[in-house]
Amino acid sequence: MTQSIRYADFADRLRRACDEHGVPPHRRRITAVATRFGVSRETVRLWLTGRTLPELGRLIEIAEEFHCSLDWLAMGRIGTAADEGMIAEPRSGYATLSEDEQTVIRVMRTMTEPRRQALVALLKLR
Repeated sequence: MTQSIRYADFADRLRRACDEHGVPPHRRRITAVATRFGVSRETVRLWLTGRTLPELGRLIEIAEEFHCSLDWLAMGRIGTAADEGMIAEPRSGYATLSEDEQTVIRVMRTMTEPRRQALVALLKLR
């Protein structure tokens, strides 16, 4: 399989994960994914058009956020025949944070960098 086919396949899986998690389509999707993962809109556009792949750390973050297997997201592999067509994994596979902790992280991803740094400084004061 050529690199361009792998990238296009990844883009299809990312779009599917976005669809299953209610991420709006088209330009709104690009903005939503960029905000959610703290990357530029151009980076997301390249992912969604199959021109490039996220780095490993970002792939892990995406898999955790969309509750899918890293193996499925990155390579299209499905664990068992029973999993055919399913991207979701049991929540416990990745859920190590409480709902409150996950909410804080989601909110932080939408903040500007100065606000995020201010919040981190405030949290460090305890």
